[in-house]
Amino acid sequence: MIKLLRSLFGLNGKTGNRKIVGTSESIDAKDIPYIRESNQRMEALQELYHKYKHSAHSLRFQAVFEKTKRIHQYLVARGRGHELELFHVQHTDHFLSTFTTIIAMHEEQQLEEKQSKQAPHAARSRAGVMGRTLVIGPFRSDRKEVTAARTQNRETSERAFLDTTESNIEVPRLGLTEISINTYSKIVYLREDISDGLTTSEIGFTSTPEEKETFVAYISSRLGLEGITYAGNAMVYLPTHNSSQPAEMVPVIHWHGAPYVLSLEDDRLYPVVTYRKRR
Repeated sequence: MIKLLRSLFGLNGKTGNRKIVGTSESIDAKDIPYIRESNQRMEALQELYHKYKHSAHSLRFQAVFEKTKRIHQYLVARGRGHELELFHVQHTDHFLSTFTTIIAMHEEQQLEEKQSKQAPHAARSRAGVMGRTLVIGPFRSDRKEVTAARTQNRETSERAFLDTTESNIEVPRLGLTEISINTYSKIVYLREDISDGLTTSEIGFTSTPEEKETFVAYISSRLGLEGITYAGNAMVYLPTHNSSQPAEMVPVIHWHGAPYVLSLEDDRLYPVVTYRKRR
């Protein structure tokens, strides 16, 4: 695994015993934003390590943090802030995004298992559960009812497709937007308190577990969804008729194993896929 991490961060060669020189007075003003954002990413890596310090992955997280810290110190001491930013974009952000997705799915699975143990009878009696299970439950795919429904829908689709083709109507192709989890920026959202006032709160990848739980509870009650987890924030262009609409930082949640970006302005969910580095 250490070899894999070295390969991931391009550290297969020997580093040697190098003395890092330079002080805060020698830092160029143009490098300050890069250094500040690098420090935030370092905090995110450190939080990941402390969160799973007693797990089987602790040594791997520690190795990534220590090597990233050395690269940070090396490039900062030589005034190469732009190279430091490129390093984080190509490696650190991908590493954090990948583990965020894995952890979010794992926590979602644990939450669903906990809920199923606490109220198995209530879950079976809720209205609409059967339809939802038929759609997302692969363990029921061998049931004859599922097979019959799929066959009927497939035949309907084939007939409709022939009619569409004969009418020279183009069938739209749906696609999923690829996003990357931002690991250091926080966004503000407003919650109603018991006195009908508004409380300002922040949420981001580096938020505490308690802050994330509060945000999930807020979103769950607002959207009427259960079993969601918070994955982080992402910069996206939301669908709009306004061509000059700027990009926005929005929260990303996982629900039933799939990621969605959430527009806090109108409570809309947009399905997406999380960025994966191509080999």
